[in-house]
Amino acid sequence: MLTLRNGYLHRRNKRIEFPDIYLPRGEVLGISGPSGVGKSSLASVLAGMITADVELLELPMRQVNQANPVQWLIQQSEFAFNPRLTLKASLNESWKGEAYLPLLSEYGLEASWLARRPNQLSGGQLQRFNLIRALVPTTEYLICDEVTAHLDMVTQAEFWQQLLVCAKRRNIGLLVISHDEYLLNAICQQVIKWPR
Repeated sequence: MLTLRNGYLHRRNKRIEFPDIYLPRGEVLGISGPSGVGKSSLASVLAGMITADVELLELPMRQVNQANPVQWLIQQSEFAFNPRLTLKASLNESWKGEAYLPLLSEYGLEASWLARRPNQLSGGQLQRFNLIRALVPTTEYLICDEVTAHLDMVTQAEFWQQLLVCAKRRNIGLLVISHDEYLLNAICQQVIKWPR
């Protein structure tokens, strides 16, 4: 269970009060809210990157020398990769090997593209590589922070269809942060409107 109760954070003389989060593995929870409300700060707290004042914060235990079981996908996938590394080097680093190779065809990616650098792919292709990088074997929860906002409608639909199948198969909990209420209502079991 990914749980946050009565949490808040102070940023630039502003108090950000987070909504309560209860996300079991295998479920899809959506969060919508206006820009600047603190959605990315919330993602940072749940990914264990920053601390906040909380009554309760339950995150899966992170094992030594293992990837964080809470992975965070950001909107601008170009910032998620080292521009000097090939995609193969980036994925090998996350996966500690090439066990991700069978996922490439599942997500419509060519193995030959692994030799490319991030700036040699389209936004949709790079976001799918970013997703595969986040789906390391230890991933239990995936925070999707406006991950398809810059993609065309067809690519968005393919991305979510593939991810939902994978999440169900691997019992991964998804926290989907988006301004797109149509998307949230289509794929989430519950949607939190923030602020209420």
